[in-house]
Amino acid sequence: MDEKKPPEQQNNLTAGQAFVKTIRPAGMALFLILAVLVTWICLTSGRDPVPGYAAPQTTEYYAEHLGELAEELETNVFPALPDYTMSAAVEDGASTVTVTIDSEHFVAGRGAILRYFDESLFSFERGGTE
Repeated sequence: MDEKKPPEQQNNLTAGQAFVKTIRPAGMALFLILAVLVTWICLTSGRDPVPGYAAPQTTEYYAEHLGELAEELETNVFPALPDYTMSAAVEDGASTVTVTIDSEHFVAGRGAILRYFDESLFSFERGGTE
């Protein structure tokens, strides 16, 4: 004989179980694909700090010509970021360009530079705020 369960045990699905039962496997696959897509878009998109700018030379070129990289930053990048106080310098014998960014905008300024140039070309320092 079939024993019937009491009414309180018949529909004891949690919200997650009810959701999965309702959308079935195809809906779950679609749901997972959309979740991955949204995550990918959120992690890879971002505002272009200097609209339309592209580095005129390659990382390899700038690794050999650090003075030109510092000049490029001072001439074309830093003026396009007027909210940040930044400066670039190359010390004799240095293998990187030292970029000094005011403490208040350090993270944003560093991110703006690294959007266009490789991190291996730079040493970043915090400067005072004005």
